Amino acid sequence: MGFLDNSSVTVDAILTKRGREILSEGGDLNIVKFALSDEEVDYSLYDVSHPNGTDSYGAVIENMSLLEATPNRTNFRSFLVDNSLAGAKVNVDTLNYTNVDTNSNIAISPATVGAPAEQYTFTIENTNVVKFANAADSVTVQGADATLIAQSINTAATTTVTIIGMQSGITNVVTISVKADASSNVSPFGKKRKKRRLRNRSRSTASTNMSPNTSSGRGGAGSY
Repeated sequence: MGFLDNSSVTVDAILTKRGREILSEGGDLNIVKFALSDEEVDYSLYDVSHPNGTDSYGAVIENMSLLEATPNRTNFRSFLVDNSLAGAKVNVDTLNYTNVDTNSNIAISPATVGAPAEQYTFTIENTNVVKFANAADSVTVQGADATLIAQSINTAATTTVTIIGMQSGITNVVTISVKADASSNVSPFGKKRKKRRLRNRSRSTASTNMSPNTSSGRGGAGSY
């Protein structure tokens, strides 16, 4: 979703490619959560030396053009977090796995930097492309790390794994592209498992005083 302009709080929300696919198949989108991002904001333009004083420090940022909503959520790398966690981030070894072979293991071991150590929630966007090694029937698992297995699919496909700190609420996204298996008759775009609800799910409530956390070193705009 994105602001239509910077003079009101009206937002424009559109479905992602995957959301439109589910809707076309007669499925229930069952949207239960959303995230906020600021990827179009260049915070280096915050000018603490502005001659008009503190009220004008962010004048350039406040007058920037805002991005419209886009269905490409794989580049959604920046999220808003509680002000007390400003500068903290969830690190992983790599954000992109490309040309992954069928049945390959992918180990993801996050580390929270700038905040206390924590456990994480891992959520696979498309379980036809990868599955959890120790929980093949689950879309979401919790723990200190997770291992995934690339599935046998007849067409090369890409999915994401969203990682959320269970205490901090800080998010990072890993993108995984799996190669086609010539011997497979399984489509990566077929029906997927519905998400199982986790018990004792950790919830993080952000304060009204928000500050940006980015994994790329710059703020950014959001899409869903």
